[in-house]
Amino acid sequence: MSLAQLLQWNLSLFLLILCRWAGMIMLAPVFGARGVPGMVRLGLAASISVILYPVIQATSPAIPGELFAYVAVVIKEIFAGLVIGFLIYLLTAILQGAGQLIDYQMGFTMGSAIDPVYGVQSPMMGNFQMILATMLLLSTNSHHYLIAAMVKSYAYIPLNPSDLPHNYLFYAQLVAHVFALSVQLAMPVFGALLVSDVGVGLLSRTVPQLNIFAVIFPVKIMFGLIILFLSMPFFGESVAKLFDTSMSWVLELYQGWKQ
Repeated sequence: MSLAQLLQWNLSLFLLILCRWAGMIMLAPVFGARGVPGMVRLGLAASISVILYPVIQATSPAIPGELFAYVAVVIKEIFAGLVIGFLIYLLTAILQGAGQLIDYQMGFTMGSAIDPVYGVQSPMMGNFQMILATMLLLSTNSHHYLIAAMVKSYAYIPLNPSDLPHNYLFYAQLVAHVFALSVQLAMPVFGALLVSDVGVGLLSRTVPQLNIFAVIFPVKIMFGLIILFLSMPFFGESVAKLFDTSMSWVLELYQGWKQ
């Protein structure tokens, strides 16, 4: 192998590593936040790729020399990174779904604000929970586990994988799990407000002269905030379990992709 061919092979290998990391960082929580500049995300992906490069180079992966075949491998690597980042992003989707349910019961649905993390319209309680979860993940160095999980992907999904994950039932089950976990996370506040609505309905039927609906909305907001405050001591444990669940989904994806 000539010097030019050696340089081309090494540069091609580095670009493939960078493509997978860039795809993951684009979607994963903390790394893919809108407030993180694009150059910082690209620099983080490039820095990790440089550190990981000797490990991947030692395995001597086969890299196609033809242009179209190499472009196909680049697309595969970007897709692999996006899929892994999407599974980690489901943690954000669960928190946003729980916040949407809480907002619906508290009457905050008309006050949806712009999410400062991803720059899209999202529920107020979802924003609040997502900011708290991000602070918890950073304070406990959980983002290191995201990087470790991505590094582990090369043990299951080599460069230029021969096939894409074919277990489509796995993704359908993920959607069901996201909805179920969102309901479970919102249930303390959502359930308490639902019971209060039932009590207000019975009271209005018992005493129809009392215009209860004129004062129920601010009372519901105060009651919901109190319940939310009382449930805060358990929020950290809930986020930890959700993070463990998302990591188990990533591992299950790796095992299914390897098969």
